[in-house]
Amino acid sequence: MIKLIVSRDDHIYECFPDIAMTPDGTLVCIYRESMQHAPFPFSRIAVRRSLDGGRTWLPKQIIDECVSPEKHIDKNRSWLSDDEISGYEESKARITESWKNGASINCMRLLCLSDGQLIMIADYAVHYATGNRDYKWINLIYRSFNSGVTWVGPEDPGISNALVPSLNELRDGRLMLGLARSEQDKKGASKEIQLVFFSDDKGKSWSDPVEIPSESGQNFSEGSFVELDDGTILGILRDDNLGRAYKTLSYDGGQTWKGPFPTQLIGLEGRPKTGLLRSGEICITYRMGVPNEMLALHLMTQEAAKHEGASPRVKRQPIPEDWIDVNDSSRPSYMTSYYPGITYVIDIDRSVHRDGGYSGWVQLDSGDIYVVDYINDDAPLAHIRGYIVTRSDCILFPEGDLPWLHPSGQPFVKMTFGMAERQFKANQIKGGGNKIESS
Repeated sequence: MIKLIVSRDDHIYECFPDIAMTPDGTLVCIYRESMQHAPFPFSRIAVRRSLDGGRTWLPKQIIDECVSPEKHIDKNRSWLSDDEISGYEESKARITESWKNGASINCMRLLCLSDGQLIMIADYAVHYATGNRDYKWINLIYRSFNSGVTWVGPEDPGISNALVPSLNELRDGRLMLGLARSEQDKKGASKEIQLVFFSDDKGKSWSDPVEIPSESGQNFSEGSFVELDDGTILGILRDDNLGRAYKTLSYDGGQTWKGPFPTQLIGLEGRPKTGLLRSGEICITYRMGVPNEMLALHLMTQEAAKHEGASPRVKRQPIPEDWIDVNDSSRPSYMTSYYPGITYVIDIDRSVHRDGGYSGWVQLDSGDIYVVDYINDDAPLAHIRGYIVTRSDCILFPEGDLPWLHPSGQPFVKMTFGMAERQFKANQIKGGGNKIESS
């Protein structure tokens, strides 16, 4: 694995990045600037571009910015640092739209569509002085038609009272937008629900929301979605109360959903990014909050993703090297079934005021995965790191499968090599994979 700096400014808190790759190979990274985890006292959408696969990054562009209400600045001025005051004054001087004086930007997501355009959506808290709450949530869309060099927008899709977006494009051309909304149950308690919206015109208009099902005690948010090879849509959902990610499945294009089902993504406590690798395997990056903030990457097969129920274990297929009958029910379960997935910890924040794990990723033409995340670690404020993760960082087996053999199944070296050799040959036919050499 290679660690790189995407952006670091020790006078600004840089956080919540996402990344996309355009058809010409340009990497585009978006992130938020502020002075802390919350968007205070200013918040900006920053964009950086890389023309060399993420090794180096061009100077940032500021796409939009807001400042907190002046009354909040005055109330807290006694403890605000010089950087906070100067950053607030700089943004305020550039703002020309009155509603941005007293607004804040939360999270952004970025997607490169099949036609090559970039679409970015951000959720804003817009402040006003009526009712019991002094702000409302709106979502705004920006687009780039030249690999992130220039941007147009914002467009208002008319979706409010929902936050932390996710974006993905389905094979039929529809766009899918995930957002979370806080509501009150019959007893008056606050409950988070995950919603999805669909667009047939590249995000110019959106459907009514479809609610993801949940059970008592579940508060789903920050969902990330991907369409599998057979058209099934997989959703990965956050709920900090449960100590793991939950998943939901749709077999009708997102109109109805089954689940929720538990997953093996233990400790998911922050905005997952879910997608398909060229091998067909599912890749998910997320904040692993057990025991502290870490950036994790999880690989699993589509078979594991589609498995319904409390246990995601699948039946192990027989191979020529088997010395047991994998269909023999008298055999221990660990010999006949397994979980086709693996978790890899990319980075751990060593700071005592650690923060990180809101990430994005793309797969490079080399097959490596380029991940962006924010982290404090050895910097005084959060900054954006890039990671080039190879398959061998995660698992020593060719693309296309995530097998596991219990050590009780001796001779497992011969079995492992036999499986890998067949997987390599299958990948050669499909045009992928890495060479396997015996010793």
